[in-house]
Parts: sequence; C-alpha cells; structure tokens
Amino acid sequence: MNAAEMNPFAALLKEPKEEDGFKQELLEKILLFTLRKGAATSHVNGRSLITMADIIVTASDDSTVGEELLAHAIFERLMLNNPQEYLINATSEGAEDNAALETRAICYLHRAFIACENAKVELTTEKVACEKIRNLILTNASTCTRQPELLVNQNLSTQWLNVLENSDSNDVLTQEFFIQTVIKVAAEDDQIEALGALKAIFYPMLAEIQKQLMTVNLITIKNTTFWTLGYFVRDKRVPQLGEVLIDYTTPNPNSKGNEYMDTLLGQLLCLSIMPKKSNGPYEFFSEITLETQHSDPSLWQLMSNHQDAVFALIKQLLILSATAKKKTLHWIANCLHANTSRGHLWSSMNLPFEQMMNQNASDSFMIGLTAVLLRLCTPLCEPTMKVLLVDPTYCAVADADRQTKQVSMLNATEETCLLPTEENETRLVAEKFNFVTELFYMTHKAFELGYRACIERYTRMTRELHNLQTAYHDVARTNPNNDLAKNLMRMLKEQMQQYLCMRNGLMEPINDTHVLKFFEASATWLTEIATVNEMEFEAAKAKQDYAPHIRKQREIPEKLEFIPSYLKSVPENVIDNVVAYLSFSRHFPPGQFIEVYQSSHDALFKMIILFMGSAELVKNPHLRAKLAEALEFLLPKQISGSMRNSFITHVFDNNADRLKVVRSLLNVFVSIEMTGQSVQFEQKFNYRRPMYAIMEYLWTKEDQVECFRKLALEAEQNMEAIEPPIFLRFINLLINDAIFLLDESLSNLEQIRQLQEAQARGEWDALSQNDRQQQLSSLHHLGMIARIDNILGRDTINILKLLTSEIKSIFCHNSMVDRIAAMLNYFLLNLVGPQKERFKVRDKKEFEFDPAQTVLEICRIYINLSSSDQFCLAVSQDGRSYSSQLFTYAENILIRIGGGQLIGEISDFAAKVLRMEVQYREEQEFMADAPEEYLDPIMSTLMTDPVTLPSSKVTVDRSTIARHLLSDQTDPFNRAPLTMDKIQPNNELRQEIENWIAEKRANAARTASKS
Repeated sequence: MNAAEMNPFAALLKEPKEEDGFKQELLEKILLFTLRKGAATSHVNGRSLITMADIIVTASDDSTVGEELLAHAIFERLMLNNPQEYLINATSEGAEDNAALETRAICYLHRAFIACENAKVELTTEKVACEKIRNLILTNASTCTRQPELLVNQNLSTQWLNVLENSDSNDVLTQEFFIQTVIKVAAEDDQIEALGALKAIFYPMLAEIQKQLMTVNLITIKNTTFWTLGYFVRDKRVPQLGEVLIDYTTPNPNSKGNEYMDTLLGQLLCLSIMPKKSNGPYEFFSEITLETQHSDPSLWQLMSNHQDAVFALIKQLLILSATAKKKTLHWIANCLHANTSRGHLWSSMNLPFEQMMNQNASDSFMIGLTAVLLRLCTPLCEPTMKVLLVDPTYCAVADADRQTKQVSMLNATEETCLLPTEENETRLVAEKFNFVTELFYMTHKAFELGYRACIERYTRMTRELHNLQTAYHDVARTNPNNDLAKNLMRMLKEQMQQYLCMRNGLMEPINDTHVLKFFEASATWLTEIATVNEMEFEAAKAKQDYAPHIRKQREIPEKLEFIPSYLKSVPENVIDNVVAYLSFSRHFPPGQFIEVYQSSHDALFKMIILFMGSAELVKNPHLRAKLAEALEFLLPKQISGSMRNSFITHVFDNNADRLKVVRSLLNVFVSIEMTGQSVQFEQKFNYRRPMYAIMEYLWTKEDQVECFRKLALEAEQNMEAIEPPIFLRFINLLINDAIFLLDESLSNLEQIRQLQEAQARGEWDALSQNDRQQQLSSLHHLGMIARIDNILGRDTINILKLLTSEIKSIFCHNSMVDRIAAMLNYFLLNLVGPQKERFKVRDKKEFEFDPAQTVLEICRIYINLSSSDQFCLAVSQDGRSYSSQLFTYAENILIRIGGGQLIGEISDFAAKVLRMEVQYREEQEFMADAPEEYLDPIMSTLMTDPVTLPSSKVTVDRSTIARHLLSDQTDPFNRAPLTMDKIQPNNELRQEIENWIAEKRANAARTASKS
C-alpha cells in the first residue's frame, strides 16, 4: 500500500486550482517542510526544513501548493519516522533543527498551529491562506486523536500532556489548539463515539497526573498540575472535556469511603498539613521540641492556596454544563454517603478503630472536601445571602423522588431532624430544589463528617498528649536519662507532631473565615424559618416553596404562637455543626477571625437564644444544652478551657433579643432533668458548667438581673399552676444539685483521706503489685469524681448566693424553705463542725476542694435570707444538722479564714435563729398532743393547709405536696399522675385544725394568766 492509499484524506485529492494554492514560503514558515523540487540546493530563507519533494508528487509549478496536496503532505509529514534523512539547510540553532525534526504528531501540530496563528497576525495579506492551513492542522490533530493507531509507536496521551504542561496562563494559542481539536473530534463523530475517543486519549494522561500526585505534598506539588487540569474545565465550547474529567475521577457507585481518596480528585483533596492517609505518614513538624511554636503561617498559606485551586477546578466543573454539574454533584453526594460512618467514628463498637479508619476517607481528604464546599457557599453568605433561597424540606424527599426533585444527596431522609415525625406521617416537600439548597445541606454534611470527626479526634489527642507530658515530667524529675524517660520523650515527640499537624490543619485562618461566614448565614436561615407566622407558612405551602426568600429580622417572641411543620425535615446537624465549631474555637489563639468579625455574633446569638430555650423548635434537650455551651463562647470574658484572655462582643449590651437570654437559659437548664433519660453524671457536668458561667456573667448586668426578678415574681404568683413555673423548677434543681454534689464530694474526700493515710502509713507496701495498682486506680478515680463534684458544687452554691442576694421570698416559700435551710445546715456542719477533719486531704487544689470559700458562700446565703422569719425558723427546726453550737463553730472558722464583716452578721443571725427556736418550741409544747389526723403523713408535722390527693384520697399539707411535685409529678402514695390543679382543699379539716389551735392557745393563755 503506497502513502496515498494510507492517507485518509486521499479521496479528497484533486488537481489544484491556481487561485487555491499556498505559497511555498508560507508553508515553510508554518509547517517547517518544503515541497520545492531541488530545495536542498536552493534558497529556503535560512530555515531548517524537511524536504517532502521526494515523498509527495507535486505539480510542475512548485511556487504554490494546492489545498488537497497540502493535506496529503501534512499527513505524510506526520507519518515520517526518520525526518533527519530529509533535513536541509541545518542551522547552528539546535532548537530550530529540533522543531523541524519533531516526530511527535501532537507536538508538531501544536507548534504549527501557533506558527500559523502568528503568521495570520504578521502577514495580513495571507490571512485567508493561514485560516485554511489552520483548518488542515486541526483536522490532522482531530484525526490523530480519533485514530491514534495510525501513528505507530506514538503515545498521543503523553504528547498532549507535554503540550499542556509546557503552557502557561499567557499562552492562549495552546488553549485554542486544544479546544479547537476537541471541537473537531466532536464534530466528526457522533456524541458517544467522540466522548469515547477523547477518553481513550485523555484517561491515560489523567492517570499520569494522578500518579504524580501520589508522591507529592503541599510543598512539592508541580506548579503545572492545576493549569493542566484547567484545560478540561476552562471552556464552555467543549463541555465534553469536563465529562471526561469527572468520569475519570468517579469510582464505582458502591465504592467505600476510602476509595474516593484514590481518585484524581481525591488525591488533590488529600493534600494538606494533615497526613494524606489516616495512618500517616506525618510530613510536617518533624523537627520539634516541647517548646515548638503551635502554628506555621507559611504552611497555612500553602494549604489555603492549594484549596483555592481545587475549589476553582470544581467550580468550573459545576458551571461548565448541566451534565458536568450533575455528575460532579453526584460525585460529592456519593462520597459523603460512602463516608457516613465517619459521623459515628468514635462511638461505634462494632468494628475496630483501624478497620473503621481504613474503610473511610482520611481526615485530610474530608477537610479538603469541606474547604471546597465552604468556598462554593460564599454566595450563600453576607452580603448576597442566597442562603435565604435554601428550602427546609430537602431532607424529606424520598429516594424514589430524588431524580425528579433534583436531589443528589443519598439517604437524606434518614437524618435526625429538629422535630420528630409521627408514625406514617407524610412530611412537606417542595416542588423542586435549587443548587443553593443542595450546596447548603452537602456542606453541613461534609462539616459533620469532616471537621466534627476531626475535632473529636483532636480533643482526644490533646488529652492523651497532656497525660503523656505529665508522665514524662514525673519520670524526668527523678532520672531524665533512663530508658523509660527516653522512650517517653520519643513517644511525646511523635504525638506532638501528630497533634501539631491536626491542629494546624483544623485552624487554617482562611478556612476559619469561610466556616464562620457560612455558620452566620446558617444561623440567620434557622432564625428566619423558625419565626414565620401561620399566614406566611400557608402561602409557602400553596407555592410548594418553603425557602424564606427575604430577611424579616423579627425579634424573638415571648411565646411562639406557630411552629412550622417543616422543622421535622431540618437536620440537627445544622445546629450541631455551629455548636461544635464555637466549642472548638476555644482552642484558637487570640485574635482569630471570629473575634474581629462581629456581625456574626448577632446572628449566632439570636439563633442560640431562640432554639436553646424552646422544646417546641428542638425536641432533643441534649442539643439545646449544647447551645448553652456555644453561648458561653460569646461571653466577653475569659472562659474555662480557652486560650483567649478576653473576647470582644456587644451582644449582651446591644442585641435586641438580649433580655430573652435568662428565660431561654432556665428552660434548657430544667429540660436536662426532664428528659426521661438517664443523663450520665459527667455529661450533666459538661452541660451545667457553661450554664453557670453564663448566669454568673449575666448577674453583672442590671437588666439581666431584673429578668431573674421578674421570673421569680411570676413563679410566686403561679405556685400552684398545672405546670410549675420555670423559676421554681430551676431553684428546686439547684438545691437538688447542691445537695447531691456536696454530699458526694464529702463522701469521696473522706475515702480519699483514708486511702492517703493508708499509703502514708506504709500499708500499701505489704500489698501485691496488682493490689497496689488497684488502690492507686481507686485513688485516681475518686479524685477525678471529687474534682468534678467540687467544681460543679462550688458553681451551684455560687449561683444560689447570687440569686438570694436579690431574690428572697420564693426561697422562703413554705414549699422550699425547709429544703434550703436543711441543705445549708448540713454542709455547714460538715465543713465547720467536730467531724470536719474527716475531709482533710493532701493536695486540696488537685481536687478543687476549697472548704474556706464554700463556708464563706454558705454563710453569705444565710445572711441573704436572714430577714425572713420563716427561713430563720426553718433553720432552727432542722433536726438533722442544727444545734445551738452550729453557728459558734462557723464563727470560729470565719475568724480563722478572715470572714471580716460576715462574722458579726452570722453572730446576729445565730441570735435571731435561737430566738425563733425558743418561741417555736414554746408554741409546739402545747400542741404536742395533736390528733394523728391533723399531722402530715409525710413530714409528721401539724398541717396548716390540708389538701386531699384525688387518686389515693390521702390528706397532706399543701406545702408538702407542692414540694414533692416540683421533682416528681405523681401521687407519692400510688404513683398516679398528679398536678397541683388536681388536688382538693380539705376546708373542713382545715377549720377543725384552726379551731383546735385556737382552743389550745386560749387554754395556754388562761393558764399563763393564773400563774
């Protein structure tokens, strides 16, 4: 077969017409070959050329060349394996010789295309000719791409990679050559065959890029990587290229989470300060000391630049075409679904940790994916606030309707939502969902699986690192050079490196900015969807579009009159993510973005206040308790466990909803006890601690103190309401907590003292190694529990002290006064009485035990309530702990610890209590023979307001049953449900008792007058 027969363009060959001919000089300039006969000895403008005259049969006139002949010549030039044999007029410039001798088809055509475009500009008279030559070059490039088998021993994929990698942002001609070639391929084949041809060439090229990425990090990644990949997404004229890229990087639909890391896109997302894979290696912070700086701004910059580049690539994919957008969204949705188990990584007990990690994508991958999605969410945030277009019914779409409703996320219906769905209930669903809605929910899911899992891991790493540092310092103090100390130091450096990689990956400032802005937008959206009125809701229902659309910025109402049912479709993770971020922000160094971006404070503050105190909006009390922790972060003061010294915000002074804080806070405080679930003590401690910190801060604001006063007054006016007033339930729980905590603390401290004394006496020396270890473990465990008890007990007593300084009468109400008096007496006796030495332990600070401060706080509460005769009487009538010596003991301790003015006040209070005791005793003496039916069956005291319980028919004093119902709304005699509105006054018995008392007093008076 001759060359003409092999040429796919041979059928087009005809005798050239003179007017169609191309000047030889132009062809030589562009294509670096000549068809002149005898060119080896003639003038060829000093260029290195390949002579094709012996290969191609030309016309007699060789001054011009016809188009068909030129097409044949270009093809033959591409087929030429040994151009060196045909080289003429070799120059001293090696580069020019190399260009003429180029055997790689795509590289040759690429250079020719650029030369043609330049000639079109330089030689204006040859513009039409250049255009025709350009078309022939592109036709050949298309043929090579569609039929690479024509070019034996040539790798077209490698050639295209070489061409694209060696271009730059100023090189528009390479971009045009690439795009025009693909356009030609698409035009010359049907759609499926053209896409197949493109994949056959470009898949191996993308594979080579992916292979390169497997061995690089943030520092060593090639500068050309993103520029090269950008060719696939940069031009909307060839959306097929975007499909090639996303199809190549898409794994099997049933792939595990970790398999997404092994894709091209996955390799890009994995590049981070954190290790690419879950088990390392850790590539940064290898040269560290125990005093190493905690952050590296240069690494942050590299990470930010890289994530910006990945974002730009994915954004271009999304806007390239509808098909590329759909496939990209499916890639993200399937990836999130495959990594769902990362959301319960730490709580899963079914699989070993290593196995769980190996089945999921790494931390670096998930942080990278979240960072890209957060950047895509920029239009949702201020100032454009497209978040108002997010529809809250997205997670109600059944899998069968996903395609018609344009929903990409899988199993969104399985998300736990703010409100529960009744059995067989059909949730509201919008007619369709926009891209903004998809993006919003995907980003929150990615944050849950990425950041929140990492935050939990970081918290564990911090704790483990602290324990290891403590162990090392303990050993190093005795002998820093022994093997144990050296091993601990090695382990410490390894863990420190892992800790710093995780810390810097999570705290990169640009991502922090995006996270904060996104959560500000999310908080605004939550507030808007929760505060719609019924008329607005019905209008949305009619349109099947539930997005807020406009920002109404309503103030939080005192009582929510309408609850939109679409809250049954809003996943908890929207709130949980905000909470996790604010809680984690404690670890940020001072001056991080959240502090200076103050407009976010109002949005977050309002959302927290609205949802924290409302069980109508958020069913889960644990989630509402977490919101209190988030609110603590916004306190303009130093907070426990935080690196910051202070925090600048004005929400507690200027926010329009600031006076709703107290009620909201008390609602969530009470709800923790009303869950019907067993809340573990340590968890309850974590919930209560931030609430106490907030209350203590609020007490510095007069307008907030007035809110407490109003709630107390409201409680006093509704003591017998069906549902006990919130403030009454709150102080009842405070007293319960104080009793439990201080009692537990004293018990544990007594056991600690016994263990410490046994150890000091050498009793442990006689024990076996195992028994000694067991005793030491018991001591550590008791110490930990005692520490928690003491911290929370101290905070509880402090809040009682603050409350009683301004609010007194409700504490002295007959349903409350006996309990608070008994509590104070019991703890004062234990701390100042003869048995106080039982709780004297070594290293009190280690257990947060400060008995002197607790005594001062308790004495201050006594003085705060001392104006109430009923309180003084209740103190004196506490048969368990009160004696006439109690306050003498207290005075002695106050003198020793510097009680100051409090000493005299306690002395006066003790005298008043004693007077009340004597007076009451005298009165009780003549009532000692009260009939049994006049006595309260629970307290064995004379009833003053007897009431009958409806189910058990037992008669008790009103104050007794009121106190019981605060904690347990059942009949104490048969456990039947009971509320205060159901009790029946026993007026007949009350009159009997009053008559009996009057008669006894009259008899006592007559007896006294006779004497």
